[in-house]
Parts: sequence; C-alpha cells; structure tokens
Amino acid sequence: MLCGCPEGGAGADALPPRQPAAHLEQALGVVLLERGGSKGPALLGYLYVDDSLETGADGEAQVRFPGGRLVELGPDARFAIATDATGLVLKVERGLLLSRVPADASGASEEAPVALTIETPFGLTRVGKGQSEVSIEVGKDQAKVQVRVGEVEFLSRNGQAISAAAGEMVAATSGAAELSRQEGRQLTLEPLSVTVYASGRAEVRRKDSKAWRPLGKKGQPLGEGDALRVLAGRSVLALDGSRSRLTFARGTEIVFDRSGKKDGVEQASLALSKGELSAALSPGKRSRLAVGDFELVSDLGGQLVVVKTADGFEVTAVTGDFLLLRGEAQKKLAAGRFAHVPKSGSPGEAKAVSREEIALPSRVGLKVFHANVGRGALTWEGGEGDYRVEVASDSSFSELLLAGVVHKRWVNVSLPPHGALHWRVFEAASGREVDKGSATFSAEPASRELSRLRNEVADGSDKTTIFFQDKPPAVTFTFKPEAEAARYRLLVYREDALDRPMAEREVREPRAPLEAGVLAEGRYVWSVTPLSSKGEELRGGKMNKLEITYDNAVPNLIIRSPKNGEWVRGGTVPVSGVAPVGARVFVNGRAVPLDEKARFDSTAAPFGRPPVVVFRMSPSFGPEVFTVRSLRRGK
Repeated sequence: MLCGCPEGGAGADALPPRQPAAHLEQALGVVLLERGGSKGPALLGYLYVDDSLETGADGEAQVRFPGGRLVELGPDARFAIATDATGLVLKVERGLLLSRVPADASGASEEAPVALTIETPFGLTRVGKGQSEVSIEVGKDQAKVQVRVGEVEFLSRNGQAISAAAGEMVAATSGAAELSRQEGRQLTLEPLSVTVYASGRAEVRRKDSKAWRPLGKKGQPLGEGDALRVLAGRSVLALDGSRSRLTFARGTEIVFDRSGKKDGVEQASLALSKGELSAALSPGKRSRLAVGDFELVSDLGGQLVVVKTADGFEVTAVTGDFLLLRGEAQKKLAAGRFAHVPKSGSPGEAKAVSREEIALPSRVGLKVFHANVGRGALTWEGGEGDYRVEVASDSSFSELLLAGVVHKRWVNVSLPPHGALHWRVFEAASGREVDKGSATFSAEPASRELSRLRNEVADGSDKTTIFFQDKPPAVTFTFKPEAEAARYRLLVYREDALDRPMAEREVREPRAPLEAGVLAEGRYVWSVTPLSSKGEELRGGKMNKLEITYDNAVPNLIIRSPKNGEWVRGGTVPVSGVAPVGARVFVNGRAVPLDEKARFDSTAAPFGRPPVVVFRMSPSFGPEVFTVRSLRRGK
C-alpha cells in the first residue's frame, strides 16, 4: 500500500493509472492524505494531481518532486497538488512551506527539476528550475514569501507583479504586496546543547584546563572547546532535541567546536585528531557536519563514518547521499561509496565500498554466535534500484541505529557482541516494504552435548547403553567397595574379542574413569575384581554388558574444528562437526556434505582480518544459526 486512507478510501489498489506527481519521503507526527474524497493517515509513497496533504500540530512532511526539488511542510499546514498551463501548482491553504532545489539536484537525477507555481489566497509565486530555496508562510490575513537562494516572480491577487531575489521578502495581503530587502540581516545559529555518554571508559578535558577527568556513567554536557578521548568501549554525543548521534570508537580523540540550528538545518562541528567517528544524522532532516576544515551536507539524513588516517581522512557514506565540501571544491558522496580527504587540497573521487563478507539474509529470528568480529552486511531480495533501510536495536524501531537510502541490496553495519538487530527495507520510490529481518547476537555458548559429559556405568547392571552425539564419550565405571580390598582391577573387552582386553585399569577407589575416546562405538563386556594388598583376587568379577552407540539427537550444531583462536598456517583449515537431523550446513557459503549420521569433515579457506570461518546451519524447523569462528594467521 502506497498511501494510508480509511477503509473504503483510496488505497494502492485504487490508484488511477497515471503518472505520479511527487513522492512522500518523510512523515512525522500527524500527516493526513486526502484522495478521491477520502482522508486518512498518509504512508510514504507516490502522490498524484488532486491529492491533498495536511499536517497536524506536531506534523511535518517532506515531498520530493521530479528532478530533485524538495518541498517541506511544517505543522498545521495544508496544500493540494494541481496543474495549470505552466506545469505543477501547489495550492497552499495555510501553514509554512519550504521549497528547495539543491545545488546538486541535476546530478542526483536524470531529469531537470520541475518549475513550480505556489498558489496562496494572496497571490502566486513562480519558482524556476535552477538552484533555489524559498519559504512561504500563509496566515489568516497575509502570506510571506522569503527568498533565501535564487529568485522568484510573485503575482498578487490585484495583478501586482514583483521580482524577489535572495535576501528579499514579499509580504502580501488581499489588497497589496510589498517587497522588503533583507541583505544586511544576519541569521544567528540557534544553539543546540550536547551531552556525551560513555559505554566503557572515556575522559573529558575542559576548554580552559589541562587535566583530563573521567566521564561519568550518567553523561555530562560538552561545551565549546572541550576535548574528549575514548579509552575503552565507545562514547556517544547526543544533540538535545535532535535524533542525530555522533559515536566515537575506542582510541578516538576530538575537540568539540559548536552545534546549533539555522534555518531548520542542524549543524555541528568538531576536530578529529585520531580515531573514528560514526555520525547518524536525523532522518528526513537537513544536516551539516564539519570535521576540521571540510563539511558533509545532507538533505535527508543518513549515516557516515569518518576515520583519521596518516595522510588525512577517509569518509564513507553508509546510508544517504552527501555533499563533501572543502573550500570551493565539492564532491557528491552517495551511499555505499567512500572518498579520501587529504590534509590539504580537494577531496578525492568517491569509490565504491565492498560488501562485508559476513552477510546475513533478511530472515526473522536469526541467531549469530561470534567473538566480536566487528562488521557484517545485511542483505535482502529485490531488483536493482534504491532502497530505504532502517536498522534498530528494538522491534518497535524506537531506537534507530541506522536509517537512510542505499543504492544496493545490502548495507554494511556493526555487529553487536551481544543484543539484537532489527531491520526493514522499503523501495525508495514507492515506500513499499520489501523485506525485513532480525537477529540476536552473543558469544558462542558452551557445548552441552553428551559427548562432553562423563557417563557413569554401575556394576551389577545387566546392560547399559550410552548414546553419544559427536565423539565417543568419557566413561566412569562404578562398583560397590569391598572391606578388605586394597585395589580394584577393571577389565573391558569387545563382545566379539574376549581374548584380550580393550582397557585395563587398577584403582584404589571404587570407581574407574576412562577418558573420552578410549572406548569407541560398539558392544563391550566388563568386570571389576577386588584385590588384596598382596594382589590376590578376593572374588571373581561379574561380566556386565555395555553398548556405546551414536544417536544423532543433537539440538544444535556442534563444531569440532576449527576452534576459536586457532592458528592458520596455510590456505585452508579442517572443518568438522555434527548437525541436527534434517539440517543443512554451509561453511563460508558453500554447502558441506553430511554422512548418514549428519557428521561432516571437510576443509575451508578462512577469510577476512582476522581470518574467520562462518558456519550457517539451516534446521528442518526453527531459525537459521550462524557461528563465526575467529582464527589467527600464522606463517
């Protein structure tokens, strides 16, 4: 469904076979769509001529028109889409509307931006196709048209025509229109206070101090000129009243400059002297992040990573598209690409990011066992095109970790050492949900299979059967103590070879342990004879029967090799283990054959740094399980 309407109203099945006029990309708070006489909550998707969009007291909406023009609708506002001889018309009845054509709009789309007429009860504003930014505020008695970038033509209801350029404003009533010039007006930055939190250990140095102080667990404000360094874990800088978050990895040092809001644009600046920062910018909001002497500009939010290198910085757009600015130079940095920013001079050309080799499909309920491998990729099904992806730590998506547009069928993310990830994927053009997934992450649990247990076999039993699920188990034989016995002799024979014992032990206690692997799968007989201090038999031993048999009833994948931390001294390592009945096992994406008892024994080539081997187990029922064994590369 592309737009939300009441039951019986216009839905996806009722869309007329006509060309979309625009696309609703962001809806916050109460946003209503009226189509064909029916009104209901608006969902992201296409808008058509004769549609009306309306916001409540807490509502905001963002609409993209062909060619990259963006129109933002503020609270308590309403407009309808129409046409006239010149093209598209937005009929604004009330509220605040902002129309923007970014500087890179022509590079972001194969189409040129559309010309637009904005009609209010007090006159018409015609906005051209070039770069522009115009705000129109419609009240009960007048409309204000403020030109920030570019120029417009205004035609009042009484036929008065006015040209307005950047820095000028037209105030129109039902009887007249007046132009005022704003060239000398300075727009100040509305401050946004910030708070820094530590998950681990971090220290703060105040602007006028040389001493580093530990950062408290509850977080504390960070002022202009204050420095932060992360010693362990990570630290998060939150802008108050904003959904933007800056996360700093271990070993990172920054000096915070300032943050604020200007003309609805969230801005923050800092100096990064070492380490790495990950910036998640408010979805659907315009943002500017300055790192030293270069800036990253976003129209719709997204996530980017900045890493300090020996010769500058490496900047990666994870989701969302950015402009990378330094001086007069500007580069487009699309999602899934990275660029080098040298110590001085123009940024380098953007290059494609490679997909992480640990890739998780979009399935609900995946389990991932790993030893903090770092990063992986979330993947989904679909055709070529743009997608909007949201990743959160909770199923309600109230704690977004990542959101924005990507141009591939995957996105690279940090895999938490423990906890959960939930993700959902939408077609960017239609807003239709195309896939979703979730996964829980933890360290690999300690193995509890029967083969790791010590099975006890008591003397006097006619027959004992031991089942194992990986390798033959350890066995402990127990028997009643004899008052005069100094030692006990245990003899174990194969049932079909009574001429020589498979195992022979003399013990002082009334129990005789055999280590795992001493007795293989098969049928045995055994006896215990008590001995005096001189080695004389006090009585004969009774023969007991024992059967050790393989039983594939394991509930989980059991991996014998390789083990975590094992050295890799060649191109491949042995991989072996046992799977539950009916399961399929893949190693590094390749299916491995299972024998009749669901055991496997093969080889695989580790990949990555540090090298890893990824096991994927698809059971006959239940969620898929990924187990990542981390190794060490040796010579």
